[in-house]
Amino acid sequence: MMQVLRGMTSFRGVAAGTSLVVALSFSACSSSAPSAQGDLSSRYSYARQLIDREKYDQAIVELEPLMFAARATTIEDEILFSLAESYYRSEQYLLAIEIYRRLLEQTPGSPYAPDAQFMLAKSHKELSPVFARDQEHTRKAIREFSLYLDLYPLVKEPEGISEDIEMYRGLLELNPDNASYRRQLVAAEAELARAAKVRESRESIAELREKLAHNRYAIAEQYITLDEYRAAEVFYDDILRNFPDTAFFEQAWRGKIDALIRLGKWYEARAALEAYDQRFPENMERVEDYREKILKHFDNS
Repeated sequence: MMQVLRGMTSFRGVAAGTSLVVALSFSACSSSAPSAQGDLSSRYSYARQLIDREKYDQAIVELEPLMFAARATTIEDEILFSLAESYYRSEQYLLAIEIYRRLLEQTPGSPYAPDAQFMLAKSHKELSPVFARDQEHTRKAIREFSLYLDLYPLVKEPEGISEDIEMYRGLLELNPDNASYRRQLVAAEAELARAAKVRESRESIAELREKLAHNRYAIAEQYITLDEYRAAEVFYDDILRNFPDTAFFEQAWRGKIDALIRLGKWYEARAALEAYDQRFPENMERVEDYREKILKHFDNS
């Protein structure tokens, strides 16, 4: 499953990657020459200094040519990650997406890969618009956050990781020269930092799914105002099938009942009402008007 998902992200990047190479080549040619002269390592060190000083536009000018010069070197992944970070922090999210994806495709075994996958998802989330607009980036963000959770699951829950950190800190107080304890502490602290990313990923998926459901519900409501009740029912059904974990699930049930009544599908409306009563017994008063219409129809039949 993970290989299939990663293949999907790889395929998506082909066309965008071609255009980016042209764009970056033009940018590198038209920009002033790098301020730092010398070997690849020293030039990259200078670019990192610019990032540390939050001079992201200048860092980009330095890093764009280094991205090609560093191909197949030991610091290729570092340079790609720094360039993507600079794009992200300067709010150039489309370019950040392309470079994070490039890192994942060209250096899949990199220690930067987990953070690149997470930031790829965050970049799509930044581009996710309000619910009423096209939700392409919302869906992509959900997919990339989900892939991050699949590829990099936590070994322990955060509470257990925190306990490990306290234990190794205590052991190091007793034996500060123990290299094994120090390595274990560093690893546990890194895992706790990743636990925060896992939590953010889960929260982001829930938030973005809510937005998608809102989008589908708004479209259904628009069809209701246009008297296109069959089309509205299709979108209500989409929410009922795919977004049961959102606040719009209950509203979609009521919308479906209303649409069925307007369409004169009385048997289906009654079945939908009974299903609603079973799922939301505490909310039965919300559909009382629909109940009266359905009962009145069958009483007069």
